[in-house]
Amino acid sequence: MMATALGIIAIVWLLTYGIPDLLWHHIQWGAFQGSRDSHQIALTFDDGPGPDSSAILDVLMEHGAVATFFVIVKNAVQYPQLIQRMTQEGHTVGLHGIEHRSMYLLSPWASIRAIHRGVRELQTLTGIRPRYYRPPWGHINLFSWWACRRENLIPVFWTIAPNDWDPRRTSRVIANQMIQCALPGGVVVLHDAGGDRSRTVEALKLAIPQLMKLNLTPATLNDIPRDPSELRRIWTWWETRFTRAWDVDTVPSSLGGDPFLRLGRKVYRGPLVTLQDGHVLKPHDSIAEIHFGNPALSQLSKTASGGIRAFHAVLRSLTDVAEVVANDPKYHEVQAIGGITLLDASSAIEKLGFLRIPVHGWQKWSMWVYLTWIMTIYHADGWQTWQRFFKLQPVLLLMSRQELKTRYLRQHRRA
Repeated sequence: MMATALGIIAIVWLLTYGIPDLLWHHIQWGAFQGSRDSHQIALTFDDGPGPDSSAILDVLMEHGAVATFFVIVKNAVQYPQLIQRMTQEGHTVGLHGIEHRSMYLLSPWASIRAIHRGVRELQTLTGIRPRYYRPPWGHINLFSWWACRRENLIPVFWTIAPNDWDPRRTSRVIANQMIQCALPGGVVVLHDAGGDRSRTVEALKLAIPQLMKLNLTPATLNDIPRDPSELRRIWTWWETRFTRAWDVDTVPSSLGGDPFLRLGRKVYRGPLVTLQDGHVLKPHDSIAEIHFGNPALSQLSKTASGGIRAFHAVLRSLTDVAEVVANDPKYHEVQAIGGITLLDASSAIEKLGFLRIPVHGWQKWSMWVYLTWIMTIYHADGWQTWQRFFKLQPVLLLMSRQELKTRYLRQHRRA
């Protein structure tokens, strides 16, 4: 009898709290996600306003940036002048809650009342009905989701969480994670209250100029169009985790515009191979692996000349890659650069300095599936591109470090 009762309780909990949180918080089904075709990124701040909110607003103003503040109503009552400043300086104010309490700890009816009352009280404070809602810790349940929909609130979570609340994290670590995981339409979650936020202030000073170098302008949620693809929004969850797990960096374009290439360091697992300039690459050597920037790929695929434009974009970007490999200590030990691609331009690729190596076995088919999936998500024609990918074969492209410097490093080319 007891086991049956516990089983019923567990099922009710899963249906009310567990499954809704997995679906809407972690997978972010139906939540806000900015368009990958935009050139903007959303900086968002939770838990305020508080004593450090003013310094954060100063940094944003200094850089001409705007953001979205998810406020606690009880804090907003204590700092009405900061709420007024946020709205006057072009920032968006969203609801974080009446107080900072997890939806795991509220009954269904308390969850509904908290959102309903929070909307009314925040509207009274700002004179503007809130449009966006982010629950504390991102926790959500079936009834809070229903209340959110009933109040016409757009739920917002995040794609980048540098954990600025953690006192062990320095401002540079916080800024570096923001920059590394930055992508068009991304949502960064930071905090302007709930503890000492001086590290957040310093991180913003470091990060905002670098985000702008990546052609990403900090904007409010009101200014960023939503991505129409639910699949792409969900894929973003995996992409940001891949970026962190594999320590992948975006290479800024020295010519401006969207970055086209990304770079990560890995161990070479292939056979012994002699590259075009005679350098012998051995198993377990360190290499810099090239990844295409998916948003740029999406943009290029919208025209019939996308393949030619992609080739020229790679050519231009190799100069920037050479600068990174030559000057960033992270890449000082790499012996070669390269990666697996479906964009096989045959002899044109070889003219860039790459050696083309066929890929066989499980790696061939696993990479074909993965790369085809990526192209399907980001290509302008979407699923209609499947048939043409059956004709493409993955190839490994490799170029020695010295060949890269000789061909593309600016100081070598001037010499």
